[in-house]
Amino acid sequence: MAPSGAQADAPLSVTLTVHDYPPFIGMDLPYGGLLTRVVFESFKAANVNVKFERVSSNRAITGVMMGLYDGGFGWAHTPERDRKLLYSETSIYTFRMVFFQRRGMQAEWTTLADLAKYQIGTTLGDYYSDEFSALHAKRVLRVQEAAGDLNNMRKLLLGRIDLFPMEQEAGKMLIQTALTPAEQARLSYQSKPISAVPTYLVLRRDLPNARELLERFEQGHRQLQDSGQLARMQTETRKAVLSAVSPKASAP
Repeated sequence: MAPSGAQADAPLSVTLTVHDYPPFIGMDLPYGGLLTRVVFESFKAANVNVKFERVSSNRAITGVMMGLYDGGFGWAHTPERDRKLLYSETSIYTFRMVFFQRRGMQAEWTTLADLAKYQIGTTLGDYYSDEFSALHAKRVLRVQEAAGDLNNMRKLLLGRIDLFPMEQEAGKMLIQTALTPAEQARLSYQSKPISAVPTYLVLRRDLPNARELLERFEQGHRQLQDSGQLARMQTETRKAVLSAVSPKASAP
């Protein structure tokens, strides 16, 4: 009897960029992190072999847009990316973006424009919200770009910036694992979110079989979801990652 479903398709291969963004992405994490495992297992279920290429945070997306790599994951829609990339129909995770700041600082706001007097750090290549991008482009917000998230946390400590937007869980883990207990005690984050950002698998538009790869990803992801395996896998991976990453002290 001929095989049915995804396994009946001829095998395909794809190379995806990965960068360090615990607990979601990181080749030193169990299963490569929460999102890495979801992407790998979704493709595996659809007979696609995935190779991961470890690069810097900014290169993880700009390298795909330049045609140096097949694709990546954990990326949001932006106008520039949309011109050069194809996206999965299904979001693989929604990031909760918040402002990190020095403990005790009061920076109340209703709209982001209310923060015009503050120095805000951003990480090169990252997306925070449409509102943030628009205000940055109009120079309403005073923005300083840095090469990495840890650079921005250190700039917060030094008082060179006042606020730094980052995914809440990722920012907490970065502080726990990269800063000393004394440094951790000086940082906190706002409970009010900037935005909820859906993220996706992305492939460059000129990649041969790009649309078939996306179709297979959707098929595999749906198979994992319908079987309940996706939810179990996410719970298992999160537990493994949190157990493996040793904080230097309690979270701020």
